[in-house]
Amino acid sequence: MDAVEKQLLEEMIELQRQVDHDRRQYELDAWLRLHLGIGQLKALFFISNRGSTTAGKLAATLGITPANVTGIIDRLLEKNLIMRTRDLTNRRVFLLRTTPDGDELVDELRQKRKERITELFNRLTTEDAKIVKQFLQIMVKAIESGEH
Repeated sequence: MDAVEKQLLEEMIELQRQVDHDRRQYELDAWLRLHLGIGQLKALFFISNRGSTTAGKLAATLGITPANVTGIIDRLLEKNLIMRTRDLTNRRVFLLRTTPDGDELVDELRQKRKERITELFNRLTTEDAKIVKQFLQIMVKAIESGEH
């Protein structure tokens, strides 16, 4: 595989940064209306993406101490966004899962992201949309080639 020319690489990174900035700003507007801290949102999305997890795995993923993750878990439990259940294979372990309210909130935030992307893609001409599709296919291929 050819190495990407340094100048081209820098231009690509800058363009990606601009796209990411728009996406983050749009998502931030939606997130600011919530009554959740960033740590709580990260935890909620992690639990949702995993299906279930333990407090220890959540703490390790967030890079915080078990004591700090307990506070995040407690606030998410109080808001009925997650639930704690015993692991059926190891009764000493508690699993964290999203509740229907938690699933609904995560789905709503994901839907807002999809709406923004749809809005941007709808501004493209058919020819530009085909180019973007080809770019995305190439990026997925690059991602998959690095997976083990």
